[in-house]
Amino acid sequence: MKILKYILLFVLIVVLGLAIYAAVQPDAYEVKRTRVLNAPVEVVYNNVSDYKNWEAWGPWKEEDPNMTFAYDEQTQGEGASYSWTSSSGNGSMEMVEAKRNEAIVNEMTFEGMGSARGFWNFKPIENGTEVTWGMKTEESPYMMKLISAVSGGYDNMMGPMFERGLEKLDSIVQITAKDYKPAGTWSMGEITKKTMDAQTFIGYPHVSTTEEAMQLFQESMPKAGMYASQKGLAPKEYMPSAIFNNWDMETGEVDMIIGLFLEKDLPPAEGMKKVSIPQGEVVMVSKFGNYGTGDEKAHIAIAEYMKANNLTAAGPVYEKYVNDPTLVKENEIQTDIYYPVK
Repeated sequence: MKILKYILLFVLIVVLGLAIYAAVQPDAYEVKRTRVLNAPVEVVYNNVSDYKNWEAWGPWKEEDPNMTFAYDEQTQGEGASYSWTSSSGNGSMEMVEAKRNEAIVNEMTFEGMGSARGFWNFKPIENGTEVTWGMKTEESPYMMKLISAVSGGYDNMMGPMFERGLEKLDSIVQITAKDYKPAGTWSMGEITKKTMDAQTFIGYPHVSTTEEAMQLFQESMPKAGMYASQKGLAPKEYMPSAIFNNWDMETGEVDMIIGLFLEKDLPPAEGMKKVSIPQGEVVMVSKFGNYGTGDEKAHIAIAEYMKANNLTAAGPVYEKYVNDPTLVKENEIQTDIYYPVK
């Protein structure tokens, strides 16, 4: 009995010591690992920015094969989210920041264990991409401190997981890279002539130079979309677009209106202009690739088509930006170009 008493006393001392040790651990931590992956930065970023890809290289299923995942409607880009259930705990994650080919920030919530921020940094280098994956927080709950203490510290607990994940990710993106088309690659669909119904457009008018045009798009397009959203329009009820009244290639002057084609009536906001486009014939083409890549050649191709078919311009050129560039691959970004003709 005396031996049992000493054993119990020893266990109590160990437990108390561990509890005290855990309690005095710092609230904040940051753990990260860096690895060079043998694939272009676009390939790596496109994989990591879609949560549905994480199951293939995430190290957690090796520890818990019964782990399950539930995905929300959006799984890629800023605003994407998913949740998981496992024997070691449940949680959820949301992508709160996504800078194409540069960085990703995830807000993670661990059921009963607080929250933390996961982060990714992507740096293109010769023949590959330097990738950093990590996690940090300013306030670590006591239970997390306790688990960390038992595991030998935060770095020892999380570091190997990041290392294994990056190792598995490397093997996957190397395969994907075999079919990769480098940045600057673009393609164009068939040029067609069709009849368009009458359309309504609202947007912010600008007269600027070609050098200023991109900055104006970055300022005006989100503002127009936010206005439509605040007025209760669903994303399917408007299309980010632009009307070009004039684009002088010699002087570089651009007269344009940046805004939205509407599927539902909406009065223009202050500073906006409303444009009604009547029903009529157009020549159009879909261009696939990053904004500014291949645009000039697409417009030249339309001009040649019009000349070959004895068609003349009958109104301002307009473009529709069909999909969200943060949610698709670069060579899938779609711009539909329209030339009203007679």
